[in-house]
Amino acid sequence: QTPNSKLLLVSLLDATVRAFHMDSFKQFLSFYGHKLPVLSLDVSSDSNLLVTASADKTVKIWGLDYGDCRRSLRAHEESIMSIVFQPFTHYFFSASRDGTVKYWDADRQEMITALEGPSDEVVSLAVSDDGEVVTAASSDRCIRVWR
Repeated sequence: QTPNSKLLLVSLLDATVRAFHMDSFKQFLSFYGHKLPVLSLDVSSDSNLLVTASADKTVKIWGLDYGDCRRSLRAHEESIMSIVFQPFTHYFFSASRDGTVKYWDADRQEMITALEGPSDEVVSLAVSDDGEVVTAASSDRCIRVWR
């Protein structure tokens, strides 16, 4: 669901993401371009941008107004398991089975930095409500925290 509660976003096994109006459940947009299933997605706090992370190792940045793909980024060396926006920004984090967590600027459509820490595949990410703390859970049963 988008932060403005207008759309419901669903990732399908055919590697597409569909957006439906929350009030009527009628389809609004279809996002296609990934070659393998989308494993994670998130919407910016202002409900203007969608980021999708796929088993095809790419991140795509989409506009939610017309469903246009603004950029496709070869983001990781393995499947991307989790993606999450930093609240009230267009910055986001991605985490992969390659053991990396990366920090991105969706407006400039480029990576800012890779976070040090995980060595095993990262399966989940979370960002605090104030955007100051990032946590990553990895398959080695560790949780790493960055401030």
